[in-house]
Amino acid sequence: MTISAQRREAVAITIRPAPVREPPFDDEVSARHLQVIGPYDQQLPFPRTPRRIPLDRPDPFAVRQTARRELPDPAVWGRRLLVAIIESLAGRRSLRQLAPHLSAAVHHGLATDAGRAARHRQWVRSASVRRVRVCEPADGVAELAAVVQCATRYRAIAARLEGLDGRWRCTRLQIG
Repeated sequence: MTISAQRREAVAITIRPAPVREPPFDDEVSARHLQVIGPYDQQLPFPRTPRRIPLDRPDPFAVRQTARRELPDPAVWGRRLLVAIIESLAGRRSLRQLAPHLSAAVHHGLATDAGRAARHRQWVRSASVRRVRVCEPADGVAELAAVVQCATRYRAIAARLEGLDGRWRCTRLQIG
């Protein structure tokens, strides 16, 4: 046992620091290492101004405004859309079926109102669209005001339709 104790004392342990694994920051390196030497300190042969996309070419994926003469009658189309919205509130139609005809904001608003759908279902089950009034304030824009009868009560619905990509799309909806 005394021999192993003497051996331990004779062996010297050397502690060395671990090498740095990350590159140094700019303020930790001396200035001579930061200078570029040789042919690589020249300007690149690229133009200084970035290449611009010409504005005369329209984006093929952008939403295209549609003129009124290319769209169906807004009163008939709007009535059918309002009936479909009422059916989706009643739970008889999926809201996904209406997604191509609604803007993202209107679709999101109807989807988030699913919590109130149980309250709406009481009056929506017996709802019928009575009268639809249409006003066209601009080319490719129609505003609808509808009266909906729900049992013994009447409610109002207002919607704004815009002609986008060759069809009417509901961009605003207010159910009273």
